[in-house]
Amino acid sequence: MSERDYHMYNLKFQEVMGFLMGSDASEDRLGICCPSLDVYETPEGLNVEIEIPGVDNEEVNVEVLGNLLRISGAKKDPLTNKGVRYLRMERSFGRFERELEIPDRFDLDKIAASFRDGVLNIRIGKAESKVEMVKRIEIE
Repeated sequence: MSERDYHMYNLKFQEVMGFLMGSDASEDRLGICCPSLDVYETPEGLNVEIEIPGVDNEEVNVEVLGNLLRISGAKKDPLTNKGVRYLRMERSFGRFERELEIPDRFDLDKIAASFRDGVLNIRIGKAESKVEMVKRIEIE
């Protein structure tokens, strides 16, 4: 199952649970949120952009564990405990965690993060010793 399919199943599950459980369907009970992200390489390094609108940057953690980049946090439903019952729920709420294995050609000591307009941007610089992506081997 692709990550996109997994995300769509989670959204549908959350919508059904929100409809069935009404106001009891808080993010603590569902705990489902899978924000979209893009990863792209530039001449300067690697960029990771993750969409998390409605989340304060104090609610987001960016951690490096070896060559693993972990982004986690929580997107809270502003209507929790307000006596509402969802009839349709398409937005995701709850805890989220995304992990990415970062290739060796990037230096995780050269990392910076910024948050603007609901998008977290993480920039990772390239390593000093360039690792060639393709190396041709001569056959004897």
